[in-house]
Amino acid sequence: MGSQPSRRQFLQAGLALPAAGVASAGLDRAPVPPAPVPPAEYRTLGKTGLRVTGVGYGIGFVPIPEVVARALDMGINYYDTSRDYGDSEKIFSGVIRGRQRDRIVIATKSPSRRKADILKDLDTSLAALGTDYVDIWHLHARDTPASIPDEAVEAMLECKRSGKARFVGFSCHDPNQMVDFVLETKAFDVVQTTYSFPIGGRFRDRAIERLAGAGVGIIAMKVVVALTGLNLSSLDNEPPRKGDGPLAGIKWVLSNPAVGTTVPHMKTIPELEMNFRAMSEPYTAADEKLLYVLNERIRPDYCRMCYECTGKCPQGLPVTDMLRYLAYHDFCGNYHQARMQFALLPPDIRSVRCGDCARCVIECPNGVQVRDRLVRAQGLLA
Repeated sequence: MGSQPSRRQFLQAGLALPAAGVASAGLDRAPVPPAPVPPAEYRTLGKTGLRVTGVGYGIGFVPIPEVVARALDMGINYYDTSRDYGDSEKIFSGVIRGRQRDRIVIATKSPSRRKADILKDLDTSLAALGTDYVDIWHLHARDTPASIPDEAVEAMLECKRSGKARFVGFSCHDPNQMVDFVLETKAFDVVQTTYSFPIGGRFRDRAIERLAGAGVGIIAMKVVVALTGLNLSSLDNEPPRKGDGPLAGIKWVLSNPAVGTTVPHMKTIPELEMNFRAMSEPYTAADEKLLYVLNERIRPDYCRMCYECTGKCPQGLPVTDMLRYLAYHDFCGNYHQARMQFALLPPDIRSVRCGDCARCVIECPNGVQVRDRLVRAQGLLA
């Protein structure tokens, strides 16, 4: 056993042979050009008819102009932002200035519920983006039908009639609560929702299937939140490869033909180029195995957003929301977003301390250590 060369030694020796041969021959060779960028994959976003790349771009709170510009040059054409994300719209506008507008699909969002405010928000976003229309105008973070009152629906339809928004939608974390509302109102063209290996599957697939079946375009968000920033070792003890999890995660999402596009946030060009590959590479058994192992590794800490805990806390805590805010910090490294979201909770909720309870009544069906996570969230964000 000890005399047999390892698989890694064998590969290293094989890779070394061509280089040694070239050196011994004394040949001068031109540098090998970088591998060509694979072609982008385009999908049709529901009945909108928009042709969008399977991998889009979540501009996020702090977009890196050089990375966004590279994404545009590579052919990524779907960009998601929001007026809630600080200067996100303004920074993005500087990157797209001078580029052909009809080749860029821009989506942004309103946090408001009143008709007049939603109409005003759109004008504010158009001015910040430096354009006279957006392709998709969303209501931001709507997880219950009550969060979209009739006047909000009227405002969205007026935005569409005016030509300032080609299509309208909303973002949500719980599509199961919203699917009947979408199908009954018939007002929304697209829905942007959480969908990933850890939180997809049995919690999301039926709702997404129903929406897509009705021609509603599906935009997947939070596709790699649970998989980003982890230094992974592959299953055969190869050296750590940080990007394996996110790449496999995006391929998993794109393996569902109901998904029109995804909006991962990308901070570096290598991260961008890695995610881009997900459009041209198949989802394999090795990807499935890796994601399974990762899912088990993060099981105690990462909320799957199944919403089984809704209404069960005797202190009235919105457990799923609070665990999501903590995930922004622990899994995305974004303390600002985590702290900002937590600060929007009512004062009586922010003042609760789960450490005061002798025992948590919530038993997560997915194995999340709810009390420990809530104690951490309160200590870090309150």
